Amino acid sequence: ESFDGEFIGKWIGRNFFFSDLLESDTRSPCMTFSMPESLLRLLRFLERTTTITDDDADGGIQFGLLAPQLQFWLALGSTLVWGLLFNIVYNLIVLPRKRGNKNRTNKQNNNAESSLLMTPYLVGFGIIMPLCAISPYYALRYFGIRNKIIKFFMGIAQLTSFFRCSEAMFGFLPAHVDDSLKNLIIYAASPVEVKFNSNGPLKSTWTHAKDFLVNLITWISVLGMYSSILLVYDYQPFPKAEGPALQDIKLGTGFSPQQLINNLSCVILLQVYLTTFGAGLKFIASICGFQVIPIMLNPIFESSSPSDFWGRRWNLVVHGILKRGVYKPVRTKFSRSSASLATFLASGIFHEWLLSVVFYPDSEDGTCSPICYTPGYGRTSLFFVWNAILIGFEYAVGGAAIFQLFRKHLPLTVVSLMVTSTALPVAHWFTNDYVRSDYFNDAQAGFPFIVKVE
Repeated sequence: ESFDGEFIGKWIGRNFFFSDLLESDTRSPCMTFSMPESLLRLLRFLERTTTITDDDADGGIQFGLLAPQLQFWLALGSTLVWGLLFNIVYNLIVLPRKRGNKNRTNKQNNNAESSLLMTPYLVGFGIIMPLCAISPYYALRYFGIRNKIIKFFMGIAQLTSFFRCSEAMFGFLPAHVDDSLKNLIIYAASPVEVKFNSNGPLKSTWTHAKDFLVNLITWISVLGMYSSILLVYDYQPFPKAEGPALQDIKLGTGFSPQQLINNLSCVILLQVYLTTFGAGLKFIASICGFQVIPIMLNPIFESSSPSDFWGRRWNLVVHGILKRGVYKPVRTKFSRSSASLATFLASGIFHEWLLSVVFYPDSEDGTCSPICYTPGYGRTSLFFVWNAILIGFEYAVGGAAIFQLFRKHLPLTVVSLMVTSTALPVAHWFTNDYVRSDYFNDAQAGFPFIVKVE
């Protein structure tokens, strides 16, 4: 009997990525309840989509609670397995780099050494990085994956491999990772950065695991409730003021009160999403016995400067691989500002690439489920260039007395909101495609949602 690769791919997609089940949210309420009339009238007043009628506000409306779908989280776990396969293979290229550096230290300058030093770059630039860039497109079609969140994580898995390949090639792995092959494999197999010391990976305990589980459940609940509110407004409290394409950008739009509220609500949503997924990854790592770095440290409300926001609080896993895979290699040859600009440009480009993965057509004939969406390419890169300019401005004048006065005398939350406001007027350049499409709708299955029962 002939080998049927397409059948196997679809079977894996249905049973490990739950491609059919997660194509749309088909959950039924696990319980229903009514809200107080006063609260319904307040919602009726605030709601611009008018799904709550005057008759509803008189007490005739029922709400239902949708329970999280376990298959959503299992599918996310499958994307992690997909990513670690690449990580383990590519990271072994660091071993010839180590041996080559050792020979160079011992002044063994010969042709064998030169060949050894070139091996990581040939393997990395010639094989691993191109595979990371193109493999998600083939995997999505092969496994029949249509849920955009699962697509996103498939892309993230390969992006992690891509930049970890760079940090391995240029010799900027985290401290103690390349002390042993065991350390290297543990680091490569984890989607988040494992902590190491001279004795190896730092060990987690079951107490840590219990605390992380409670934290995960809390954040899943918070995200579900916050998303339930935003869903009423289609994830934007006010109507969109500009089109989706790059040429539709109007700089003045971002400074309107309505757009600032839209941007802030969506940026908070992204922070809660990343915090929730980070809590899940920390829980998994603790079950495996390892301590890992956090992903988010409340950047919107606790940052003291733009560099603090991006460098020490927002998505620290991505920050780490960009710092070691782009910033440090560039910094060895160029200035700090040039290295920062290169890092933000790299971040913009990989986020543009992520959009192409997330909105990649579901079938060869170009169709999508439920509809196709064309991203506004270029807007995301422009957003990161804006933030690179902010960082450069901070380097130039951040030590001025007035800024030091703000940090010293104003509450941290106020300072942090001032920092956030420097990028808030252009935040929709980044969030636009996710809000306009059904991206957030595809994420709903993993979280508890409150919906109106028809």
